Amino acid sequence: MVRLILPVAATLLVLIAVRWSQPDALRVDGFWPLALVAVVTALGSALTLGLSRVAFSRAAPWIRGFLSTAVAFVLLAAFTDEPGPATVVGGILVALALLFSLLRGGGHALRAEPFPPDVLGVARLAARFVVPAAWYLAAAEVVPGVQSAHRWPGVLLGGLVAGSTLVAGTALAWTRPWHACVTPVTVGGRVRAAYGGIGHVVGIGDPGAGEHLRTMGSGGVLADLSGLLPDPTPDRLRQFLDRLTPGVVRAACAIETPQGVLLASAGYGDAVHLWDPETGQAVHALAGHLGPVNALCAVPVGDTVLLASGGDDGRIRIWKPATGRQVRVVGPQARWVVRALCAVPVDGRILLAAGYADGTVRLWDPVDGRLVRHLGAQQGGVNAVCAVTVDGVTRLASAAGDGTVVLWDPDSGEHLGSFDDEAPRYALCTVEMDGEVLLAAAGDGIGVTLWDAASGTRRGSLGTESLLGLLTGSTGWIRSMCQVGAGDDSFLMLAGYHRAVEQIRLRPALRSLAEPEGAS
Repeated sequence: MVRLILPVAATLLVLIAVRWSQPDALRVDGFWPLALVAVVTALGSALTLGLSRVAFSRAAPWIRGFLSTAVAFVLLAAFTDEPGPATVVGGILVALALLFSLLRGGGHALRAEPFPPDVLGVARLAARFVVPAAWYLAAAEVVPGVQSAHRWPGVLLGGLVAGSTLVAGTALAWTRPWHACVTPVTVGGRVRAAYGGIGHVVGIGDPGAGEHLRTMGSGGVLADLSGLLPDPTPDRLRQFLDRLTPGVVRAACAIETPQGVLLASAGYGDAVHLWDPETGQAVHALAGHLGPVNALCAVPVGDTVLLASGGDDGRIRIWKPATGRQVRVVGPQARWVVRALCAVPVDGRILLAAGYADGTVRLWDPVDGRLVRHLGAQQGGVNAVCAVTVDGVTRLASAAGDGTVVLWDPDSGEHLGSFDDEAPRYALCTVEMDGEVLLAAAGDGIGVTLWDAASGTRRGSLGTESLLGLLTGSTGWIRSMCQVGAGDDSFLMLAGYHRAVEQIRLRPALRSLAEPEGAS
């Protein structure tokens, strides 16, 4: 309801300002006709944009980009006195975005989609400008007691909607983490680290050498359109400019297929992308979600490994990665978004554990889509889930925004205990070294907290520094982490607000920890 009331109120305020400053531009017989124009304009625009988003999201990403652009041009021509020049200018802008996106970085273009994310962004922004303007003109025609002598009030409304979207997207780009996910992936027989973040890009690096090996995806186009930057652009400057691209890779995971290992990535843009980590080439773009995708998970089912994805639309979709075909949809479309996924063995079968923004954890059967078990709630929403095996017994851990990490018995749904941190937790993983299994949790705080899942005692912390060090770019504000490698070449990889994916060599770090709290 708030999402409907706020646009109506904002539109009404703009129309009142127009009526007060330029009486000849908008003539009304009283307040209520003006209010009715605001209601028709705001609700009509919201419904049009919402329905088009749902309809186009069911199509392949490149079809969605084409249709969004076409509709924007049709509406632009409809409310413009001379549609020819406006359409030509719009076409040139989209063509430039497409050209620079495809040329930028050569192999870095998003080959899974003929239209890269930059074109989709241009189309969405154009639609947000044109739709409110068109609805205003329609409302001024049909509402009694209202006369609009000029088109510029509608243009002002459309500009405010599109401008606020652009400003909000830019602000979010500068406040989002540099890297939102990190996961191990096998490349050339060696375990590497794959990470994704701002700018629709996915990287692969070698933790042992501390080197970035390959980039996949498509970075921002805004800097290229300026034509003022040196060629080649310095990497540090490019990283800052890529943050202006309205998108972030929120999740990544590796999947075993008969053809080899594939790397899945997803986030802003609704599609799930599959890459060949050996070559960096795109394999499939999986369309179906109606909003950003927040979580990915490999799910072994029989002799095959499927891919599960969940996001803001509340749905969990199961895919066959070898073909890119959707197998089934798990769970109803829910009000609360899916934030985390992981596979957990229960009674000899593999279930899919999903963490939701309402603070609950649900266990689903990926074979028939049935809800098996509903676990209790945590405050602040569940941001991460992972399976942890201690002494041959598998438990399920969930981390939430209230700073708690809860251990569950997935067989019975019993609450086994909790670990409490003061800061919100966003990242969770197991750490295994020399026969010891620890549970690592991190988020909006300094360092990584390690817990002994068997005894429930705190083992210690890694990466702790001063608050000043945190604010100037040390380990902190972590959004994802995982263990990569084994033995002396075992690393804890940390992705978050630092400009680089950080790594901690585990063996010396664990040896330096003090004895567990409570030990005699």
